[in-house]
Amino acid sequence: MDWSHSFSPTLLNDVRFGVNHIRLHNGTAFATSVGNLGDQLGIGFGNPSGVPGLLSIGFNGILSGIGSSGVQQKFQDAVIQASDTVILTHNRHVFHAGFEFWRDRVNTFYTGNNGALGSINFSGIFTSSAPAASGTGGYGGADFYLGQPINYGRGVSGGEWGQRASVFGAYIQDDWRATSNLTLNLGVRYEAHTPWVEEHDHQVNFDLMTGQVLAPNCSIVNLGTAPTTCKQSSRGLYNGTYGGRAFQPRIGFAWTPAALGGKTVVRSAFTVSSYMEGTGTNLRLAQNPPFTAAETFVNYNGLATPTTTTDEGLKPVGAPSDPFAGSLVRVWDPKVQPALTQQWNLTIQQQFGNTGTLQVGYVGQHGTHLMVPMPYLQKQFLKGTSCLIPGSNPPAFQTCTAPSVFFSGNPTFQSDISQISGTASVGEMKYNALQAVFQKRYTSGLEYQVAYTFSKCMTDNSGYYGTWGSSQGVPANPYYQNLYNPGADYAPCYFDSKHILSAYAVYDIPFGHGKKFGHDVNGVVNAVAGGWSIASVITGHTGFPLALYNFTNDPSNTGSRGARPDCGPGAGRVFGRKNAYDASTGAYIGYQWFDPTPYTLPSNAEGFGNCPAQGPVRGPGYADVDLSLQKNFPVTERVKLQFRADFLNAFNRVNLNTDCCTTAVGPGMGILSSSQPPRNIQFALKLYY
Repeated sequence: MDWSHSFSPTLLNDVRFGVNHIRLHNGTAFATSVGNLGDQLGIGFGNPSGVPGLLSIGFNGILSGIGSSGVQQKFQDAVIQASDTVILTHNRHVFHAGFEFWRDRVNTFYTGNNGALGSINFSGIFTSSAPAASGTGGYGGADFYLGQPINYGRGVSGGEWGQRASVFGAYIQDDWRATSNLTLNLGVRYEAHTPWVEEHDHQVNFDLMTGQVLAPNCSIVNLGTAPTTCKQSSRGLYNGTYGGRAFQPRIGFAWTPAALGGKTVVRSAFTVSSYMEGTGTNLRLAQNPPFTAAETFVNYNGLATPTTTTDEGLKPVGAPSDPFAGSLVRVWDPKVQPALTQQWNLTIQQQFGNTGTLQVGYVGQHGTHLMVPMPYLQKQFLKGTSCLIPGSNPPAFQTCTAPSVFFSGNPTFQSDISQISGTASVGEMKYNALQAVFQKRYTSGLEYQVAYTFSKCMTDNSGYYGTWGSSQGVPANPYYQNLYNPGADYAPCYFDSKHILSAYAVYDIPFGHGKKFGHDVNGVVNAVAGGWSIASVITGHTGFPLALYNFTNDPSNTGSRGARPDCGPGAGRVFGRKNAYDASTGAYIGYQWFDPTPYTLPSNAEGFGNCPAQGPVRGPGYADVDLSLQKNFPVTERVKLQFRADFLNAFNRVNLNTDCCTTAVGPGMGILSSSQPPRNIQFALKLYY
């Protein structure tokens, strides 16, 4: 609803109110007729609470996997918003002032990343002749027959919760025409974000150092045996963002130098804006025990011999006396706050003739307090030490580690849980670009635009919502390789592209009635050949930096969730479109895009890989031309029929994809075997009236 009212020719008020609601229900539904297949296969506690179906069983090698984790999600979310704006015109000033309010409502039923049924994976590491700590293994099916997984986990089996948060904003701005050729924009905005609270106070957080449970109401929290005494806190369990950090300036100007004939405009602006970035639903504090059944994740990773699945198997973790035992807990840093983005630009626009303009500018952006997932349980790597690997025969040694500094005030609780999925706003990014745009407006049947960007983007984290899958941009793991040295992950952004070009053109072919040529042809010729127009869109960019992975092992023995390989001499060498063939069958398998030989798994002594988080290899670039032919057939003065033929990827260029499996150390590293869609031709008839 929107109500605008003019109190006078110089005073206008605008009031708005709106509600945005979304309902979503998706996930796997199991028929009761399939039975409890996990239990039937001898996997102890394979089906929680009698849930039918087969949990996800993963193997490396010949058989990739069977079953399903059974993720189910139900969302009932809404945003309620209200605002009021006053616009006052006075002499050379136009004042804008107002306030805005948002109420965010999240109502969720979610079964967690590992799903209700859970998953169990076998790598062959326990039946391989190689030492367990080497991270190399044989066929996962061999470990399956012994019932010894490399890891297993199960999501929460239920848990309905509702979180609430509010955003308050107020602003004032003066658009001041200081002189006939200079306009100033001066303003400031105040924006405050309240912490997310659970409507029934059914959520807990933890003190990062002491491990104390933080709860809105300790009387309703079952602390179990591990955590220390409950500590009262604000309902949101982390700090809100108020005061100086919530003030955001808006400064800009536009200047037309009189000495240059009025055909040149200089513009510049600086602003600070904020955005409270969301996280995955699985990382919300309402997912924590004791209000939600514990989610578990156990990772053996070749460092210890697990209990066989026929014994304890996937036995539910936690107990009435200790709901946190073996659980995966979520922790939000008390200093979590909205991301702050500083943006600035300086552009010069020059007019050429009566139809053309050229704009050249510098654009910069610096983002701080970006939301980052934090592996708070990661141990500390003690370089230069040596410790016996438990259970190794013959004896083998690895670099020693120390417990995580987080939760160190409560070592009993620290050892009682299985994993910490933390959230903190500590990420940073920088972007700088030179941008140029030439525009020709429509004259003589032709208009076009050409835009070019020369840019560089750097960041220390890809964030929660990097794109995944078969595409051209693949981010690094959002978890730092070494929690205690996040600066080592500072590298190009996964979407960083040095050169970007885009252009379009629309041309009315000057033939037919009312055109320069053929204006007096007969009706049949005009109907066939007259009145056509052609349009084209050209896009292209250089390749994105690839994320290189170490999926095989964790040589640091710290529980790193973002391990990387080592980059040796020659790292970054790209072959391009070099044909690759299977060594055993000779079959063509794709392009060997880059040389895989310089990349190795880190040594146990070094612990962490020295390859950057993104790169040093760049993936293939992208180039595409789309064409469109159009013709209008007048029916009446107000009605026309339009025929069009569109050619997407008109020249059928093969634009290669990159994906995570080709950038992991091991067989197939550097091989690209998929691409963007081929040429697509479509025809359409449109009636305009």
